[in-house]
Amino acid sequence: MDVLGRRHPAGGSWASFTIGATLLLSGAVGAQSLAAPVLKAGFLYNFAKFAQWPAEVLAQGAPLSLCIVGDGALAEALAEAVKGQGIDGHRLTVTVIAGDGPIRECHLLYVSGLDRKQAVQLLDTMKNSTAFTVSDGDHFAEMGGVAQLILESSRLRIVVNLDAAHRARLTLSSRLLSLARIVKDGADVLR
Repeated sequence: MDVLGRRHPAGGSWASFTIGATLLLSGAVGAQSLAAPVLKAGFLYNFAKFAQWPAEVLAQGAPLSLCIVGDGALAEALAEAVKGQGIDGHRLTVTVIAGDGPIRECHLLYVSGLDRKQAVQLLDTMKNSTAFTVSDGDHFAEMGGVAQLILESSRLRIVVNLDAAHRARLTLSSRLLSLARIVKDGADVLR
């Protein structure tokens, strides 16, 4: 299985990808720092693979836009990983966007390096959008983001906010949800 979770002739699955990510992250610190963007890129690809957007948002054959804010290394790793790839007839595009850029045009939006106030502002900007919002920031999912990547016991873990996914009109695969810790909106979430 490769980093995107694609099956090799011998088989494989999302769970195998997760196990592989765990093994790589539990390695030496040098290996971890080199591998983190590649691992996160694999997770983002799988988020896109195991999510469905409303047909009026992602028409048949339209490109699926993966956007990155604040993490150039991840953007490079994701662009390399998805080069020539597609999901359900959708060509994948990777765009690096400034925090004040056209983020509402993204189908999947990954943001990094935001403090709590910036994250709340971003999520307020994304209110009523159909973007799959992801971050590695503290409590991002509880603040209203769809998913969060966290490092826990040397493992990259997934946290999903089903309320946020519902607001974004996203349908998430049970395969994705079975690997995630599910959280609810925190008391300070803007609805």
